[in-house]
Amino acid sequence: MTLRFESLDHIKNSYSSRICQIAQEKKAGKKIAGTLCLFVPDEIIFAAGADRVILCGGKNDTVAIAEQYLPRNICPLVKSSFGSIVNDGCSGVKSCSHFSLVDMIVAENTCDSKKKMYELLGDYIPTYVLDLPQRPDSTEAIKYFLGELNRFKGVMEQLTGNKVTDEQLKKEIKSLNETRQLLHRLYDLRKADPPLISGLDVLKIMQKQYFLSPEEFRKSLLMLINEAEHVKVDLPQKPRIMISGCPMAGGNTKVSEIIENRGGVIVVEESCTGTRSFWDLVDENKDPMTALAERYLKIPCSCMTPNYRRIDNILELARDFKVDGVVYYTLQFCHGYNIEKYKVQQALKKAGIPMLSIETDYSSSDIEQIGLRVDAFMEMLS
Repeated sequence: MTLRFESLDHIKNSYSSRICQIAQEKKAGKKIAGTLCLFVPDEIIFAAGADRVILCGGKNDTVAIAEQYLPRNICPLVKSSFGSIVNDGCSGVKSCSHFSLVDMIVAENTCDSKKKMYELLGDYIPTYVLDLPQRPDSTEAIKYFLGELNRFKGVMEQLTGNKVTDEQLKKEIKSLNETRQLLHRLYDLRKADPPLISGLDVLKIMQKQYFLSPEEFRKSLLMLINEAEHVKVDLPQKPRIMISGCPMAGGNTKVSEIIENRGGVIVVEESCTGTRSFWDLVDENKDPMTALAERYLKIPCSCMTPNYRRIDNILELARDFKVDGVVYYTLQFCHGYNIEKYKVQQALKKAGIPMLSIETDYSSSDIEQIGLRVDAFMEMLS
């Protein structure tokens, strides 16, 4: 049994109204930026007077399109994203409407597959790549990333024709911090035993976070939280699961569905479609560009080295959410998260927390195999 919330249905069914909003903005002259990663600060995009939508692909049907250009043995998220963007409608695969509305893609220099894919992407749509220092825990890294953010600010000013002022940046920082604080409240609901909202429902909310406008997302999120905080229903207790690893882009719910259909309940996600997206606030008392550089470099992506912060975060989340077991989720050929799996497993073993490792893609071919492994994991935890 799961609880149903009217406000949750509103978030899930918001695609068409958001498309209409973006189309109207574009007709009125507003620029639309497409992003694919958490390292791109939305605050700068919004402060320049542009709007933003996420372009990460989580669907299998555009992978074959991408494989006409890209190797088969790279991450399905990279292939799905590329296939969605370059799909000209002649392939028989329906494109998502928002891909065609984007004026510029703001990419980021993280994994090798992504940064080489961006070189091809530039032939189809203007693409700006934000560079990242990959040893983040140093003053030199902050200085370098601050320089990159200032260059990015200039690119957005050129795209929109609007000056990005400190006042506007502070306004957007405050606005997005409010969203992050609401997401903390949402995740606090999951600390209850049993949690008041399913992990699959939260995943679908998080997948909408970077598609909806911040105002609409906050409004819907607050409605959901207020609704859930006043619900008192007895639900059966189930093994409490953390998902840790790769992001689950929109359209990709396979592993979460298997876990919750096989007797577990997901109470927290250590991923880019989970806590990494909102956990740290931007310091509102500092110079806004410096505060943005410091906050975004805290994101513990596997492209960073050394990445001790991520292991610390996993252990802290496991304690706070009273996790019984961790499902370590990696997409095929995502070498960064696959290699980090060993250190994460060692840390969890020391903490006495069992871990199940799942490596998969976007196809349905391994659903039964994964289900059998999840069954065995749940039996061990019960």
